[in-house]
Amino acid sequence: MEKRPNDTIEMLRAEFANVRKTAIVGHLHPDGDCISSCLALYHYLKDNYGYEADVYLEPYPSVFDMLPDTAVIRHTVKPEVYDVVYSLDCADLDRIGAGKELFDSAKKRVMIDHHISNPVFGDVNYVKGEIGSACEVLYTLFEEDKINYNVAMCLYTGMVHDTGVFQYSNVTPDTLTRAAKLIAFGIPFTDLIQKTFYEKSFNETRASAYAISKAAQLLDGFFVWSYMETKEMERFHITSAELDSVVSELRNIRGVDTAVFLYEIESGVWKCSFRSNHVVNVSELAVSFGGGGHVRASGCTFYHKKPDEIITEIVNRIPKEDYAGRAL
Repeated sequence: MEKRPNDTIEMLRAEFANVRKTAIVGHLHPDGDCISSCLALYHYLKDNYGYEADVYLEPYPSVFDMLPDTAVIRHTVKPEVYDVVYSLDCADLDRIGAGKELFDSAKKRVMIDHHISNPVFGDVNYVKGEIGSACEVLYTLFEEDKINYNVAMCLYTGMVHDTGVFQYSNVTPDTLTRAAKLIAFGIPFTDLIQKTFYEKSFNETRASAYAISKAAQLLDGFFVWSYMETKEMERFHITSAELDSVVSELRNIRGVDTAVFLYEIESGVWKCSFRSNHVVNVSELAVSFGGGGHVRASGCTFYHKKPDEIITEIVNRIPKEDYAGRAL
């Protein structure tokens, strides 16, 4: 079944300008692009059209509180029917976190995303799988003369996070041009990168080092993986949200193409993060396990399996031609 085509930019801009009872939701375990895109849309609507949308997100790392007006974000959802609910950065309907029931019951559902695996699930839809972040998709939808300091700060932060500070293959000349225009607003771009992307707490650093020390290589070094149980996270006094960098560190090992990091979110339930450098399409890999994402970054969830059983299943689904005889 073919996906429904995108609605037009003009249609999205008409939705923004239509003042109604509005909510904004993001995905489970919100990351930098998710948080930033939700706040960017909040500020764009408030500062240009005079209405404040209600923003619903699950709890997120406190480093993002340097973004403007994070205090408006709600973690608790009360049953309400909204005229319109925007879903941002959600690869599919089941990935919506806090506020999913609000999206389901909304009079109109608007979905804006950048995941290539997105099946399209809104009444109004705009998915650009070739663009590196939800924030950059919003940039293309926003009228440039309506972008201000607060919007620029949010958009830039999201672009930083989903491009790995502009180093991933999803970066294009347009990405860098747009980032430059956002910097021109005078935003504290060096602090945004350092404090939200690179800085880690002492416990987070220790936990990451521990997870990396447990790593194992397979397929002659083509594949690397590690894992962390809930009891280990408790030992380091951290949450799973503070382990986001581990899978990227594993991918940085010389000779590795594909990295996998598993972390237990409750007994027998494992979140799986995939990353690849050049060869394996980890979006297809994640989709085969009921997840989704991007060609070089994706994820899924496994239930009632042990880590070594999960890894065996994953490795068995990597085509042999992807790794046989390759010198990386």
